Amino acid sequence: MYEHLTSPVSIGGLQLRNRMAMAAMGVEIADHDGHAREPIIAYYEERARGGVGLIITEVCPVAYPRGATTHTQLAVSSDEYLPGLQEMTRRVHAHGAKIALQLVHHGKVARVDVKEGRPLLMPSIPRFQGANDMANDLSRDEIGWLMAAAGTGGRKPEIKEADAEDIAWVIDVFASAAERARRAGFDGVELHAAHGYLLSEFLSPAWNFREDEYGGSRENRARLLCDVIRAAKQRAGQDFPIWARIDCREFRTPGGITPEDAARTAELAAEAGADAIHVSAYTDSTSGPGFTDAPLVHTPAGYVEEAALIKSRVKVPVIAVGRIEPELGDRLIREGKADLIAMARKLLADPGLPNKLAEGRPQDVRPCIYCYTCVAQPFFDRPVRCAVNPMTAKEHAIGNTERELAKERRRILVVGGGPAGLEAARIARLRGHEVILCEKSAQLGGTLRFAALVYEPNERLLDWLIGQVTSLGVDVRLATEVTPELVRELAPDEVLVAAGARRSRPDLPGIDRDHVFDGDDLRELLTGQGEGGAARKLSVFGRLAVRAGRATGITTAPGRLREASKAWMPVGRQVVVIGGGLVGLELAEFLVERDRSVVVLESGPRFGLEMAHPRRWRALDDLRRHGVTLVANAHLHSIGESDVSYEIRRPNQSPEEADLASAPADTVILAIGLDANPDVVTRLATAGVPIREIGDVTGVGYLEGAIHDGFHAGLAL
Repeated sequence: MYEHLTSPVSIGGLQLRNRMAMAAMGVEIADHDGHAREPIIAYYEERARGGVGLIITEVCPVAYPRGATTHTQLAVSSDEYLPGLQEMTRRVHAHGAKIALQLVHHGKVARVDVKEGRPLLMPSIPRFQGANDMANDLSRDEIGWLMAAAGTGGRKPEIKEADAEDIAWVIDVFASAAERARRAGFDGVELHAAHGYLLSEFLSPAWNFREDEYGGSRENRARLLCDVIRAAKQRAGQDFPIWARIDCREFRTPGGITPEDAARTAELAAEAGADAIHVSAYTDSTSGPGFTDAPLVHTPAGYVEEAALIKSRVKVPVIAVGRIEPELGDRLIREGKADLIAMARKLLADPGLPNKLAEGRPQDVRPCIYCYTCVAQPFFDRPVRCAVNPMTAKEHAIGNTERELAKERRRILVVGGGPAGLEAARIARLRGHEVILCEKSAQLGGTLRFAALVYEPNERLLDWLIGQVTSLGVDVRLATEVTPELVRELAPDEVLVAAGARRSRPDLPGIDRDHVFDGDDLRELLTGQGEGGAARKLSVFGRLAVRAGRATGITTAPGRLREASKAWMPVGRQVVVIGGGLVGLELAEFLVERDRSVVVLESGPRFGLEMAHPRRWRALDDLRRHGVTLVANAHLHSIGESDVSYEIRRPNQSPEEADLASAPADTVILAIGLDANPDVVTRLATAGVPIREIGDVTGVGYLEGAIHDGFHAGLAL
């Protein structure tokens, strides 16, 4: 199925077992002195074990700590770092993978230079000011963390325009780092000439205004990169593979890099000796939403056409990157538009992805849900983590425990078939326990099933979880409510309660009107299970819509529901969503895509704080561009037949000073009111069996909290 993606390829003299590369990504798990020790070694070893052909490490500042963004980056600036790096390359090679060190000088974003009193090295004094909107949708705490990581203390950093001596130094430290990387056992190096770092700044007409031989024409702007390539080749050996990562364009940056600039840079780099070209992109670094244009691409296959253009202009291999699904990656290689496909977030979610594709088991690949939890961490100088894979960056601590059978086989009862229950059942079964999972509804998924309707990547995770518990032989019992009597009958050794949160409604005039729905109501309607309270509240239009859905078989998969709901939505044209957290924003996205006019009312000053902030930036930007009205500090007053009344009450403002307002509403959706749910545990405790609570039953932790709770509960059995 993936014969091209899994076929071998060469970069220079470097032979790779397949065409899947792990793209570099900041993970912040090197030691605070730049040394490679067990946490980061185990992290890369796990990806090698998973079958990837090539690992490209996180950025490694060539003159660490000079030119670094944080102290927790890998260093190669002296021989003292060689022992840890040599152990890393040895452990990666033991699993058949190759590994390249990505070399960088961070230029204008070298935060360590600012903290330690050094000027920022740049090609020119900058002129572009940027949007400067990054803090707009952050909480006060997040702004504080961001400022602490930046290290400026609110002061403007000093800029040093590179002179001839600086340029000679840059060339030398890159070349020295390449030579040292070879001695450390790396199979090649990638020169980071993208993402606004120093080499990229020289390439960009938006940042390079020099009038000497390193500025002006495309050839002059590429001169420093080409000089570095030649010097690195000379120092490390002509047979040592060296390639460049470049930007194919600069989004939201007037006068920035264009695809034609990138194609010419690629030609010049190849002529200078580059063994491959890795095609990425950049954006205005002061823009929050811009970050999800590049380098974190939100648009699937965002840079594929630019990679194909560059491929047509050079004879060396081209590495494509940017949310490329394996099916598309295989086709791009088959069509000659790319030679390798780089993945980053996918290999955080499932390091075993390459092996599973090679073995014909794509259904077993744990999907990335593009929540951006991982890439949010480096903004605050924090170690990487993954919402769907609790082992990420914990490989050194957890080891192979997930794959090891428990010493004693036990009978485990899991109460609730949402994400926490499914993950707990999966891990418990992997470790050899007998597992019975009871779900009181007729479908697995819990709140994740509803989340899958409004956000498509969640559907893949739901399908994966269900597929795993099914293939592992978990005894799944649907439409089964667990009672103390049932617990005694099943006689488990332990009960894991993953029954989900309890939903409450605010005490508000009009809250019980027929056009007011909460999450449970919507889940009933949109999954076709409308026989309860939600069905009784439906209008004539809604009843007909649900019947039409059933008649066309809509009651099964979320994906089919999502498409069908564009035609039949038991929701009015004007919708007010009460609650601007993660759930409310995803609902708003879902509704506006279906041509609803949407107003979101949030009682706090900020929206979507449960989202990782890069996802929040993108979601809020999309909603605003599509005309959704977002009202902060909105305190509900009442729900009428055709509107919602509220008052805007800012912090430290009394109710008497608030501004009254209203929004038209055919439908009102409550995206609030989730709380811990202790009742289930209280009831089941009478059965006399040990109980562990996991997931939202203990308090709302959303998807990441549910998955991590379930994982650790299964691991502890």
